[in-house]
Amino acid sequence: MSQSRKISKFHFYVVAVVTAFFSIFSAVVMTEPGQSLDLPRSWTVAYYEYSEYFVAANLLLLGYLWYLHSKARLWTNRKMRWATKGVLVSIITANFLLSLLFPPKQTDAVYVTVAEANNQLRKEDIIYAVEINGDVRGYPRQYMEIPHIAGDNIGGKDVALTFCALSNLPVVIDQDIGHGEKSDLGILIQTHNNLVMVDRNSGDLIQQITMETEFGESNIQQYPNTMMTWEAFQEVYPDAEVFVYPYERWMDKLLVKAFDKPMQMQFDPERGPIFPTLDLADDRLNAKEQVWGFDYAGEQIAFTHDFAVHNPVYEFEMAGKPYVMVYSSKYDIVNIFSLEKDGQRVEFSEINFQGETDSEWGRLDQVPTKNGVFWMVWSHWFPESKLMS
Repeated sequence: MSQSRKISKFHFYVVAVVTAFFSIFSAVVMTEPGQSLDLPRSWTVAYYEYSEYFVAANLLLLGYLWYLHSKARLWTNRKMRWATKGVLVSIITANFLLSLLFPPKQTDAVYVTVAEANNQLRKEDIIYAVEINGDVRGYPRQYMEIPHIAGDNIGGKDVALTFCALSNLPVVIDQDIGHGEKSDLGILIQTHNNLVMVDRNSGDLIQQITMETEFGESNIQQYPNTMMTWEAFQEVYPDAEVFVYPYERWMDKLLVKAFDKPMQMQFDPERGPIFPTLDLADDRLNAKEQVWGFDYAGEQIAFTHDFAVHNPVYEFEMAGKPYVMVYSSKYDIVNIFSLEKDGQRVEFSEINFQGETDSEWGRLDQVPTKNGVFWMVWSHWFPESKLMS
């Protein structure tokens, strides 16, 4: 064998290995296996930011491999075709897979009446109620696990409820994330057991639990939601509309089946998170305990369910502002309200879970709260959080 032939063989296999590694790495860093390996969040952000260059480099490597193949003929054409398919699958996986698996319902969500939804839901199922200017929508947790995002105009506001199953966290936001136009939200990935969304209009990334954007100023208006059972929702909001996800695609049932066992593990208090990307040093609570977290002006506070039960009306301050946490034993609901109206502190003798008081100020303004989020996720993102337990 000539020296040029030896060099060509060595050269060919080096390029083949580099192409394979580059392809596989791209797919891994942008999907769940990367989180299973605890790859840095910054790698995911960097790939997304420069994805066009990564895809171009991948295709150039593949093209060069084909060129070397035409010279050395060390592989069969069939093997080269399989290699090509592998590269293309990796590119699709890295850039399009999660958006294909989890299509958001920001603009085409389907809503039904409470009576219609009652045929599909059990009384103990969890639902998130969003009330704006007297207009109410309900978002059952089980219907949010595939789309992650469902939108509507509620009370004159174009909003979207975003949901992360790994965090057990709903967050309601304005569909204009601060760019002067409606966003086009999609799913990118999850990092540190929390959803990362992409606005396909602006190209920005949004971390759900903090609502911080990656490439622009974070100016996202959030709206409150109330976590309750379906049984309570029917009684409190009998005239509301309820979001339903139809599970029409053939892959929907496969996804539900595939994620059933992992999600059982995620809720199991005896197990750690299914993705080992969280700082679990804060052991003030069991990692899987659900808390009601409030984040304002750089300060955070979290309430456990047990604290709410034993302190059904609890006044506190955050960043110099007065608030009250209210628990309803009848409906097992935790909500937080501002105690400030027109710059004055509201004084009351009685208050209910909807913020209705016996004072001259009437109903208080509910504030956005991270309802039912796992302590392990909350404490990871907000390690300085105050805890009421």
